Amino acid sequence: MSEFIEAESPEVGGLVIGLIKRVERYGAYLDLLEYPGWEGLVHVSEISLKWVRNIRDYLRENQREVFKVLRVDKASKQADVSLRRVTQKEREWKLLEWKRRQKVERVISLLAERSGKSLEELKTIIIEPARKQKISLYGLFVEALESGKLPEWMRLDEETANLLLKLINQEIKLRRAVLTGILTLTAPSGNGVEVIRKAIDQGLKAAGRGELVSITTIGSPRYMIRVEAEDEERAKELLESAASECIKIVQEAGGKGSLQVK
Repeated sequence: MSEFIEAESPEVGGLVIGLIKRVERYGAYLDLLEYPGWEGLVHVSEISLKWVRNIRDYLRENQREVFKVLRVDKASKQADVSLRRVTQKEREWKLLEWKRRQKVERVISLLAERSGKSLEELKTIIIEPARKQKISLYGLFVEALESGKLPEWMRLDEETANLLLKLINQEIKLRRAVLTGILTLTAPSGNGVEVIRKAIDQGLKAAGRGELVSITTIGSPRYMIRVEAEDEERAKELLESAASECIKIVQEAGGKGSLQVK
């Protein structure tokens, strides 16, 4: 299982988690862990900015690493990826995101095991509705942890709902400051979707080492922006910075943006 909101295939320019399965003289082959059945190839020229004498100085079998997607072949489920084009900031953010996805997987697996419900049944009740609404399950679980309740659309019987809340409290620990806000973004018609996507991508990059920014749709033009940082002061700064980056992009395209802190 993944975080259950991924696309069926990786996107060019996106970040992926790869598990090295074979190292050759010309490059390394890897499994894309978020996309079952997909294989990646990182050519020796895409491993480092420096001359690579021995690939094994950088990558070894069973090593997990973050890569950037260069090309995609959906027919063969093959992707060319790069290690050298991933910044340290991007790597830290992706690994942090992956860690949170693992927590979601564990919660769902334990819920299936202890409730007697199959993974397919839980997929229908929890996973698919979240996917359709483009809701991050980790973000949803954090909100449940903070509020002590699940969203109304999650139609679980009382016993299963209480078990899910118990598992969320058991597996997800918040030790940092969390702030949320409502981001309103509008862009001119025509290329509006691309402008909004670019704005959100830019906002996500505001997170520094060990920090997290997530932006999910509530219903266009409103988006939930959520940040995690080491203290409240930094969280406030990060929230404003991420929102400012988003608003800047839409304004440059002739649109409008605003932030309402919750």
